[in-house]
Amino acid sequence: MVRRRRSPERGSGLLGAVFGVAIVVALVGLAANVAVGLWTRSTVDAVADDAARRVASTPAGADVHARATDAVAAARRLLGPYGSRVGLTFESLGPRSVVLRVRAPGVSLLPRMIRGGPVVGAVDRRVVVRREAGSP
Repeated sequence: MVRRRRSPERGSGLLGAVFGVAIVVALVGLAANVAVGLWTRSTVDAVADDAARRVASTPAGADVHARATDAVAAARRLLGPYGSRVGLTFESLGPRSVVLRVRAPGVSLLPRMIRGGPVVGAVDRRVVVRREAGSP
């Protein structure tokens, strides 16, 4: 019977593989978090731009405040469940321009117990659309 000596490096391949898999999972999670955050931000920006343009194109003599209320309601519908968390406020409905303030929280795919992690996609901006003199 031949006795084999145990190698001092026994099990080191398993340890490296576990660390490698953990790093890959962390990087894929970070990439997914960034992708969802940027997608959310671009969606909120596009919906806010559409709402501001809709109000800016209000015909002369029409009720601009009613049009603004309708535009905000339509924007919230387009954003779905996330729309209730987005703040859309018209700061100015003047004769020369329309100013819409947009505030939206960022999105995080991390579990609640790790809330200190990266949050991507937060929006806090003003959308200014100039009203044309010959608006229909």
